[in-house]
Amino acid sequence: MTVSCLITAALCEGMVRFADDNARPMIRLFEQNQVGDIGLSSNGSARIGRAIGEPWEIHTDDAGRRLPPSTLTDSAWVVVGDSQVMGNGVDDGAPFPAKLRIDGQAAHNLGVPGFGVGDALSRATAHLATHPAAGVIVVINQMNDWDEVLVPIGERYQVRGGWLLNTEDATGPRGYFLASPISGSHLAFLIGHLVLKDWSSPPPLAPTWMTNPDAMTKETTLMATAILRFSAAHPNTTVLPVYLPADVYASNGRAEGSPLSPHLSALDRPPWQDNRLAAQLLSALSPLAPLDLSPVLTSAENFLSGDYHLSETGHQAVAKAITETLTLRAAQAQAPSEVDEQ
Repeated sequence: MTVSCLITAALCEGMVRFADDNARPMIRLFEQNQVGDIGLSSNGSARIGRAIGEPWEIHTDDAGRRLPPSTLTDSAWVVVGDSQVMGNGVDDGAPFPAKLRIDGQAAHNLGVPGFGVGDALSRATAHLATHPAAGVIVVINQMNDWDEVLVPIGERYQVRGGWLLNTEDATGPRGYFLASPISGSHLAFLIGHLVLKDWSSPPPLAPTWMTNPDAMTKETTLMATAILRFSAAHPNTTVLPVYLPADVYASNGRAEGSPLSPHLSALDRPPWQDNRLAAQLLSALSPLAPLDLSPVLTSAENFLSGDYHLSETGHQAVAKAITETLTLRAAQAQAPSEVDEQ
């Protein structure tokens, strides 16, 4: 009977792995240190399923940065932010940091899912403390950065068994299950996910930054002030803030295919015509001449189907916009010195 049960379990495990293409529904690649800081594990790899299409893979280097690249130089740029920067939903070479070439150098991807702007700046500060960089690109993601500005990631999330969980989940039965070795089984994970899921939870309400963006001035000011202070603390490093709009705010073609679609009926105007939140941020960051990505993400194809994250096409558009912006500004900075020489 024992042998029969083991054989049956092994067959079921194999069938589940075959069905999910040996991919997990979430990234199991997180680590948390004793002070609560969260990042990606070093020299790790994960294969994650998509809602639509083939699974995607992620690999990290010995510092927990998403590959490529791994070799640092003093003239390289770094990009900080959340899952949009890391490239959730696309393979290693597709995220825009991997596509950037600034002064002939590849940029380093320090994005971590779950990061808010404060977490991203802390990551950049730690990086610059051990290695110089020519510049830092700070991505402000409309989708969740206004919700996360007041609480650091270590308070909002906890890591259990490599999984990133809401603190509420992490301290409950689901957290204990995912922290156990048994969650490494695809079959056990599937059963545990179905059994422990809270099926009674109501659908989430529309976030305040959608329904009342004018009420988000405090959060906008906090983010902008933090970025300006970071820039002042690193006078030898160029800082470029980049505003990344939520998908329905960039493209009306996403009205039916976005996770935000259920909330659109609660708004007083179409989101693709509402730039109030963007205007707040861009005005507050004007000393650093921030880049607004809204004009380059107007096509629905720039986002993954049924997901607000950037598609490969979207990452390519972002990389092109950042490269062109930095190239133009470098040329403008060079022009006065050439005139002086003449």
